[in-house]
Amino acid sequence: MVELVILAIGVAIFLGFLGNVLFEKTGIPNTLWLLLFGAALGLLRVLPPDFVFSAAGIVGAIAIIGILSDGGLHLDLRKVLTEGASGFLWMLCGLLFSILVTLGVLSLAGFSFESALFTGIIIAGTSASVAVPILASMSGVSEKLRTVLSVESVFDTFSIVIAIIFVDVVSKRSEVSAGFFQLPLLQFFSAVAIGLLFGLAWSVVIARLKKFEFSYTATLGAFFLLYSLAELSGSSGALAVFFAGVMLANAYLVFGALFPKRKLLPLDDDLSKTHSLFAFLIRVFFFVFLGIIVGIPEPVYLFIGLAITMLIIAARFLYLPVFLWARLLEANRKEKILASIMVPRGLSAAVLSVFALSSGLPMASQIVQTVFSVILFSILATTLGVFFLRDRQKKEPEKKPLAFQELKLASFE
Repeated sequence: MVELVILAIGVAIFLGFLGNVLFEKTGIPNTLWLLLFGAALGLLRVLPPDFVFSAAGIVGAIAIIGILSDGGLHLDLRKVLTEGASGFLWMLCGLLFSILVTLGVLSLAGFSFESALFTGIIIAGTSASVAVPILASMSGVSEKLRTVLSVESVFDTFSIVIAIIFVDVVSKRSEVSAGFFQLPLLQFFSAVAIGLLFGLAWSVVIARLKKFEFSYTATLGAFFLLYSLAELSGSSGALAVFFAGVMLANAYLVFGALFPKRKLLPLDDDLSKTHSLFAFLIRVFFFVFLGIIVGIPEPVYLFIGLAITMLIIAARFLYLPVFLWARLLEANRKEKILASIMVPRGLSAAVLSVFALSSGLPMASQIVQTVFSVILFSILATTLGVFFLRDRQKKEPEKKPLAFQELKLASFE
């Protein structure tokens, strides 16, 4: 048993690295290979199903800590406010239409309103690990469009926050007789306060620890401690971790405003590199884990996933002209197609679907299969669309590094 687990881990890490190499050569994201590898393990019953399901809770918690801490650490509020307004609005439209599309399709498929709504929320965001490299490799695309689509993928973190609040509301509803939003609302504000205060205090601590070797790993441990302490206190550990990351990334701005004579330097590259490695490992293991849990989805869920993906793409064609009319975007024909097909779903959706499973939400197994199918078809649609756009475009000289790559985009997804 132990030998099989170690073997699976070794193959998964190697496959993750090989998938990155193949992505550079073929444009096919490693997500597909990892999902298929996990599905093969699940079908072959290499690991006992009981063992896999028993690990769902802790694996999901670790992944959420990684996603939200990394998402917070990469949110430079000053740059987002000055350069990311169009991307934020584009993300809001994507979130709204994804929810509406998913509600419609899943209601017809017999899902409850709550299950359909939750599924719509968790598949609302695009994957930065797929979208950003593709955009960076596309020639003949305006910098404005690259920035908008990249910022959209970074703001995927907010869909995770919304989904976690939704789970809190649903899971606590039976415990509060009147006004069941009261407890989750209290949890939300307490988590925000705990996270911001912790992030502010830790920014001072980490500044003093920089002189010690491997000091950047202490921050990773601090996020795990924060998550545990927030959960034990009855608050939301996931939200506390996210807002702590936001405060850590922007503490130098806060200190500059509160204490003009005392300067605090921005986070250094060592911390980002540590989180990038952590990000890579979690991404590799979690997609394999999801594949093991789901195997090959039932045909009905494959059809549902395909329908949702196609309708999300169609919806983007509908609200794109509004952005063009309002001059929030400028795009030629190829760029319009690119903006509409850039719909890859990734790690956030995968983690939240398993989070639903471990939280005991109604229809959790159906949600997991649906999300698996949407991830699969959304990545395929994006990859195929980009392939044909590249095939038809004229060869142009490579552009210099783009402004959106300087936004400290989240590398986690």
